[in-house]
Amino acid sequence: MPTWEPTGPFEEQLWAAYRAQNSGACLALLRTTELALPISAEGAAGIEAPRWATAAREDRTWLLAYTSVESMGAGTDGQAIHCRITSLVELAAGWPDPQWGLAVNPGLPMQILLEPRTIARVAAPDMALEQLASPGQSPPLVQKPLPPAAMSGLFARRDNRVSGYVHLLADVKHIGSPNVLLDALGRSQDERELIDDDGSVFLLRWPAIGPALYRSPYGGTTEVSRAAMDGWVIEEPPFVGTGFVPNVDQVIREFKVDGIGLPHRSEVVEITIEGSESRRAVWDGDRGTWMLAVPLPPEEDRDTRAFLGGDFG
Repeated sequence: MPTWEPTGPFEEQLWAAYRAQNSGACLALLRTTELALPISAEGAAGIEAPRWATAAREDRTWLLAYTSVESMGAGTDGQAIHCRITSLVELAAGWPDPQWGLAVNPGLPMQILLEPRTIARVAAPDMALEQLASPGQSPPLVQKPLPPAAMSGLFARRDNRVSGYVHLLADVKHIGSPNVLLDALGRSQDERELIDDDGSVFLLRWPAIGPALYRSPYGGTTEVSRAAMDGWVIEEPPFVGTGFVPNVDQVIREFKVDGIGLPHRSEVVEITIEGSESRRAVWDGDRGTWMLAVPLPPEEDRDTRAFLGGDFG
């Protein structure tokens, strides 16, 4: 092993946890830090697309990453000079191969090997685990695109159960365009189904009460990739199985639900082609029906809402 000393407070904390064999502390630290991934001089100069630096060991391909540029130089005997900076969460969202592992600080005394199943669970834990780690927080808002053709059927029935994939509103709140939103979610191919004739997209949105009902969809597109993730879901491509939507350029968490009941005051919102957002309906859990929102005149207070069928407090 080369001579090596931690660089900065983060590596000192990680080194202390590593020597104490505290794997939980190591993983918690790695989840929040930036990593240096070696790339070639051509990749750094933009002459070629950056390629993954990998090594084969123990019947697995390992993607190489370091906790600092200094550690990268020490771990590669100075051979790796250029790098790109990313995070474990960003890596997991665009993980290149479900059977690859992640080698953190290979060639150093503090070497940490993460199998793909561990990468997914550290980067995208189940919602219930996240809630336990942050007690007292309000339930996060989740949403899913709603086909315009399905809206009349939704409003007509008294059944408020929902199944399928949902994503966190917080991860996409900065996106105001229907087309950009669907692209970010990896659903550009569904634009004809999900965008109406005026260019709007409709979203079913509600607070995720009962976090155990919102499971991270670990898995893959084949039985082999599902087993590599130690997951429970097999879907057609472009499903990635790491708990993120299938878009390598985005970090958007997704969860899978099965027949959950929408809570009181769940909403259907419309995002127009201009990027404005308005509420179109609210679920009245007491009455067991959807209340359609009435558009207000421009001079009215936009913070007030009137609903067909009477006031909805």
